[in-house]
Amino acid sequence: MRRLSNAQCTVSQTLRANDPFQRFKPESHQAVRRPDVTGQSYAEQARRTREMLRSLTPEKARDIIEFRGDLNLFQASAVAKREGKMLVPNDVHDRILMETKDKGLLVQFYGNWLWTGTLVIYVAPGKKFGKNIVFSWEDNVKYSISFQIPKQFRGKTNCALVIEHPDFELIDLKDNKYELKLLEGANVRLLENFPTKSQRWYNTDSETKIPIGRPVKESKDARCLWRFEDSSYLGPVARYFDYGGDNRRQFVYAVCRSTLRFGVAFVQLASSEV
Repeated sequence: MRRLSNAQCTVSQTLRANDPFQRFKPESHQAVRRPDVTGQSYAEQARRTREMLRSLTPEKARDIIEFRGDLNLFQASAVAKREGKMLVPNDVHDRILMETKDKGLLVQFYGNWLWTGTLVIYVAPGKKFGKNIVFSWEDNVKYSISFQIPKQFRGKTNCALVIEHPDFELIDLKDNKYELKLLEGANVRLLENFPTKSQRWYNTDSETKIPIGRPVKESKDARCLWRFEDSSYLGPVARYFDYGGDNRRQFVYAVCRSTLRFGVAFVQLASSEV
């Protein structure tokens, strides 16, 4: 299977020179309107914040989303935890990408690769989920993320697990090794019939907008999935758009290394204080 090249899965120097995220410094942030979900547990805040985002028009969603650039997954997770924020899920990005008609705005926010808060876990086609999964890669040095598969999903084949931020956290085990941990009350969604072929068009799961099922013809409602056909993956979904191909707004990338520095979209979680 052909993997994404550096040119496909990292922002080129030319794009960086015109990076629309440059005006957003990684450690700075803007005040944004907080969703009214006070007095609830952290998991409940996250759930209701997602519901709030999903209820908004793309224009209103953009108003409360804060875009930052040049962060890998570990940095983005640390920023979110420190500042009480949530990484915006894939389905919200999907709606913004598909319903925004102004291509200039799309390039402004999605002209560089963008991490979503939707994390996907899958193994090679035909293989079963075991007790654990370890996804490793090299980015100058070797990195890995491990995860203990919940018992109810072990033995499943040709499926994917989906976890939305902030239902998970990444524990630094040192030596560039990380462990994915579920927070109390976390929801792990099983997507059955996860596609086994990459770079093909599929219908999507209604909630996550992750491709599922058999290949279909390209259409506005379909999405093109990028996945590894011969190995496992554990990491966030990435999205991207540029003028080079309008249908790239429909590409769902579940192949990118978590150490790559992409843009990230955050939304503020309300304080748990009443």
